Amino acid sequence: FMLDLESELVFVGDGGATEPNDASTRTGIEASLFYKLKDRYVFDLAAAYTDSKFDIASHDTNIPGTVGTVIGGGVAADFDPFTLNARLRHFSSSPLIEDGSVKSDPTTLVNLSAGYDYGRARLAIELLNVFDTDDADINYFFESQLYSEAAPVEDIHFHPVEPRQLRLSMRYNF
Repeated sequence: FMLDLESELVFVGDGGATEPNDASTRTGIEASLFYKLKDRYVFDLAAAYTDSKFDIASHDTNIPGTVGTVIGGGVAADFDPFTLNARLRHFSSSPLIEDGSVKSDPTTLVNLSAGYDYGRARLAIELLNVFDTDDADINYFFESQLYSEAAPVEDIHFHPVEPRQLRLSMRYNF
């Protein structure tokens, strides 16, 4: 695919908003694979690679926050009335400033779930962030100043992924 934009919206950390920036071009490829084995197992995999650049005459053409590689996949098993699922999701590192000298760390998460169907009711348990990674959901690079700091500091600001969680749910279909 190829996407040409006349203006790219970029997050401005100190203002907490987005602002229009230069024109950009994104080129990439996406692929998906889905395989069902004997009505019991389903395997799926999706991957995408994107090259995102500002359309300017400069070496500083990276678009902050654009992820180059995304991979997601999983397996589901149906042992009626039980179901089991395992999912993986990965985001590669991304440039946080235009010259690419500051980058985010990649993020990889694994989730597991199991369910039991009883008529119109379903009881499920999920284990999210199985390996309790301390990766970040999103990253920004900007200048900020804490109350205890004498001067503003440029640094990576992030929102962490949720810690390992165990969730129990019950659903009833009317």
